[in-house]
Amino acid sequence: MSDESARLYEAAKALVTYIDNEQVFDKASDMGCGGVDTHQSETFYDLIAAARKAVSDFENKMKSK
Repeated sequence: MSDESARLYEAAKALVTYIDNEQVFDKASDMGCGGVDTHQSETFYDLIAAARKAVSDFENKMKSK
């Protein structure tokens, strides 16, 4: 694996892990009682899922070599 590929893999894995562990959201709604409801938009969720799958597929490919 090239240094560039290794850096990209590590960065993508760290980002996905951070988003999962820190519960990162891209949307917020006023609940009407002074509270805020945070959530992930469908687009953001789909991007995270695609990145998670790409990292997993890459790891599996590297293990099989």
